[in-house]
Amino acid sequence: MSNDWYIEYFDEDYYHFDHHEDTDLEVDGLARLLDRRERKRILDIGCGYGRVSTPLRKRGYRVVGYDLSPALLKRAREGDPGGIWVRGDMRELPFAGAFDTAISLFNAFGYFEEEEENFRVLKSVSEALHPGGLFVCQLVNRDYLVRRFAAQEVHRRGDLVILEERDFDAIANRVLTRTTVISGADRREYASSIRVYTVTELDLLLAAAGMTIREVHGGLDFRPYDWDTNQLVIIAERTDR
Repeated sequence: MSNDWYIEYFDEDYYHFDHHEDTDLEVDGLARLLDRRERKRILDIGCGYGRVSTPLRKRGYRVVGYDLSPALLKRAREGDPGGIWVRGDMRELPFAGAFDTAISLFNAFGYFEEEEENFRVLKSVSEALHPGGLFVCQLVNRDYLVRRFAAQEVHRRGDLVILEERDFDAIANRVLTRTTVISGADRREYASSIRVYTVTELDLLLAAAGMTIREVHGGLDFRPYDWDTNQLVIIAERTDR
């Protein structure tokens, strides 16, 4: 598998097979969190086609959507021409101290093969926040994933059939997924490799990047985090000076 798997993976097919039933719930949860301290300047890292950026902007937040995928950013601009959409690498965010809050949703952290590269993402996030700024990171709950690992799933999205076949590398803590998209006689295949983290690992990495975990939840509806929640939501604060 190419180390740059995400360049091919997040293309037009992804837009068509991506599906979220909880977007409204997630946006409501984010708004509750952001309104606690009047946080209006938001950086959505890995914004994709604007699934969350656009609803937040329509609620009055000043949102910058940031993503590497030209195809998904094109969809974002078409869906919300008034939004601010920036193409770039999450390891090199060009926004020194510009934001109240940065969000990284739907497991958009852990894409890179080398641990140092994934850490660079956190360091870059920290530098994009002003002191006291919040980082909201929504990930798969590694403990839930291991206990209830699904090696294969089939989804249907309109005329598309999507087959996902997964392996888990317990040493590297990576989920390796082969995605096959079937559309009539056409068949397209994609591969992904995502590092999954425990809360302890994230605590250490965030601290090294200049952030401190303030809250841990099992979802953006603020349910308690435990082994039976499929999500892990970390709320960290930039605490270095």
